[in-house]
Amino acid sequence: MTLPPDEHELHAWMDGEADEATAERVERYLKDNPQAAAQVAGWQADAQQLRQAISRHSLTLDRPHPQYLRRRVRQQRLRQLATACMLVLATSAGGFAGWQLKESQVIASPQPMEDAVQAYKIFDNQTQTPMDMVASQHAELSSWVARYFINGNPPPNLEQFGFRLVGARLMATAQGPAALIMYQDPQGTRVGWYIRPLDPVKLPHGERRADDVMAQYWSDQHYNYALVTPVNSSGVSGLRKAVALATS
Repeated sequence: MTLPPDEHELHAWMDGEADEATAERVERYLKDNPQAAAQVAGWQADAQQLRQAISRHSLTLDRPHPQYLRRRVRQQRLRQLATACMLVLATSAGGFAGWQLKESQVIASPQPMEDAVQAYKIFDNQTQTPMDMVASQHAELSSWVARYFINGNPPPNLEQFGFRLVGARLMATAQGPAALIMYQDPQGTRVGWYIRPLDPVKLPHGERRADDVMAQYWSDQHYNYALVTPVNSSGVSGLRKAVALATS
């Protein structure tokens, strides 16, 4: 007996990522099952709506390929499960040091975007804390961010300020995934761009100092953002002014 294709195989077929045998089996199944064919057509319509939603935003980088949007749908359940598991590990391991930020620390802090500050401090290191994704092209990294933050702004291009991309790190919050994008100048100074869900609160434009770093933060209709820079670096003053003007 031949089993019908599961949801992952159907989405892989929609993305053109199924092998030849799977593609033939899916096509036969859809031909013989009008109800399943209608469901797949609905998924295709949803993907089109997602593309239209993203096209309404003024992206400064290349737009994500449509296959990333469809792939995001079928990865969502896996990410939600992974997020839940990571949060359990983070709260149960008192001395755990690594890429997962402790959610209890974030909730306990009254300061805005404290998770962005802590993420920057953890990953402002060139050897002990490698990135999940190493990228030198903005279009490549923009597509990576779009997988997890639909309708979110892509990472900014900071080359005019002397900062080139280093890579990205994905982390978890109780409200969903967050990400830190790291940049570095020729002197080794690093700055971080951070994106996280709006919950628990949408932030006004603002800034604050935390020890030896400054966090400039703002929000749009979908996410909270922050740019974290070292306080005592003269090479970031122009960048800070540009961010303040662009987000006020």
